[in-house]
Amino acid sequence: MKQFSLVALLLSYLLIFSFLVYYPKFEKPGAEATISYDVAGYYFYLPAIFMYNDVHHLQFQEEMNAKYKYSPGAYQGVQLPDGSYTMKYPMGAAIMYAPYFFMAHGYANLAGLQADGFSAPYQRFLSLGCLIYALLGLWVLRKILLRYFSELATGITILILVAATNYLNYSAIDHAMTHNLLFTVFTLVIWFTIRLYETNKISYAIILGLLCGLATITRPTDIIICIIPALWGVSNFHDLRARFQFFIQQYRLLFVFVFFAAVVGSLQLIFWKITTGNWLFYSYEDQGFDWRKPHLVDGLFSYKKGWLLYTPIMALILPGFIYLYRKNKTTFYSVLLFTVINIYIVFSWSVWWYGGSLGQRSMVESYAILAFPIAALITAVINSKKWIQLPFLGFILFCSYYNIVLTIQAHNKQSILDAENTNRTYFWLTFCRLHIDNDIKKYLDTNEIYHGSTNNLKPLYFNDIESDTLHIDTTSKIGGKKSLYITPDEQFTVPYAVPLPPAGTKWLRISADFVTDDITWDVWKMPQYIIQFKQDNTIVKTEFIRIHRLMSPELKYHLFFDTKTPKKPFNHIDVFLWNADGTSTTYMDNLKVEILE
Repeated sequence: MKQFSLVALLLSYLLIFSFLVYYPKFEKPGAEATISYDVAGYYFYLPAIFMYNDVHHLQFQEEMNAKYKYSPGAYQGVQLPDGSYTMKYPMGAAIMYAPYFFMAHGYANLAGLQADGFSAPYQRFLSLGCLIYALLGLWVLRKILLRYFSELATGITILILVAATNYLNYSAIDHAMTHNLLFTVFTLVIWFTIRLYETNKISYAIILGLLCGLATITRPTDIIICIIPALWGVSNFHDLRARFQFFIQQYRLLFVFVFFAAVVGSLQLIFWKITTGNWLFYSYEDQGFDWRKPHLVDGLFSYKKGWLLYTPIMALILPGFIYLYRKNKTTFYSVLLFTVINIYIVFSWSVWWYGGSLGQRSMVESYAILAFPIAALITAVINSKKWIQLPFLGFILFCSYYNIVLTIQAHNKQSILDAENTNRTYFWLTFCRLHIDNDIKKYLDTNEIYHGSTNNLKPLYFNDIESDTLHIDTTSKIGGKKSLYITPDEQFTVPYAVPLPPAGTKWLRISADFVTDDITWDVWKMPQYIIQFKQDNTIVKTEFIRIHRLMSPELKYHLFFDTKTPKKPFNHIDVFLWNADGTSTTYMDNLKVEILE
């Protein structure tokens, strides 16, 4: 198996390039571009400082967002009490973007293209730079693993990280996010830690200080990467005492490390001082950490964004730590301590699902560390019997296929993977599927699915709106002479009272015909078709679907959803349409409620 790890590395590069070509964000418009959403926030430092000379008011952001539409709102800056602004996100990523920003700016000026910081040259050069970081990170990781594991174990580990985890997405497609950059920073920290303890060279201490400082001002919680240089090689209490003695004897190395880490970290402090008047500033506003109640169960297992549900290959780290302890204690304690602290921090964040992402993007950079327990387990499996190897290989192949499908689901035309709203029903309806009936997307809003026969639907309520006088439109958008409508000014239709079903009724089907002039893409502002069960004035149960998930402009749709009748008593049922503060106009007709038997 000589050079197997090199072949695996090249295959991993090929897979990354394949998905880069499949979904080239640097060619996408609007909010799908490389510089969009959070990436735009990390990137803002560069145009603000070097092009617009405006770090206090960020006046360029409104014009640029209107021109390129890189996010629904200008949330990348935080407004201060005096009306000025500072950046929401720390500057570490901008430092890593900087070489490619300057290349793009130079090229745009030389080529006579728009040199505004957001045009095509900036998108392409930034994407190229982040791809280079990804390739560098895997190359360094291979060099590291080969010091501890065989060619075969190293190669399989690299293939697993790329093919079977969401690192694929964050190295090939969303590679301008910080997680890809930090993965590479983490590999470099490990490599220069190893070299520092081999040589005691002060240059390696300088580099480690710069890298740890950079990680900290990219994602402040990633200061825990300092665990690696502090404890790498420590396998027992004797080693721990020896490490303290080393720091005392080699105090110059420690001083240099701290000094250069502080120099890099001070860049963020200086920026805050300039823009806010304070050396320290918390820019995430109402978001924070739930230290006493970390969201561990949701973060690890939930259908919404559970790490082990969307990246099941990472379950291998559990037995992997056992084999790492048995075979390589010099790496075990630092890797385990980092992992435990990192998981606690990551899932203590109040927005534990981390917005729109494929799986738990917050864990991606830690894969550089978690490669060690995975490689240790692979080593054990390689040396085991075939009845262990074959199921293990099957699991790896399944996880790779599953991850590739998820990556396609996240970016194909149907956008099958919903990053924030998936529930159990929708997860299993779309599991490993590359194409779905668009009607399935209603289960993002309701997880109630009726599995019985629909041959004997019994009518309970019908209204063709022809006799109504409120909130009606007479342009025959749907059919007949009248239909209901909602607009930015008319947010609700009137509630329509539905007769109570016979005692013992368990399921109802709610349907209607719909047409819209324009689709609202902001999921939180999509019109909702709602049924409410009440006991007098108390709401017992509400069920709804966001109808614009299932529609296209100017086309008529007959949409339905099913709901269980509540077990609690109810004496009133309403159905109605709500625009949810949306800006579109939607028409509804032929309201119907039926009994499912």
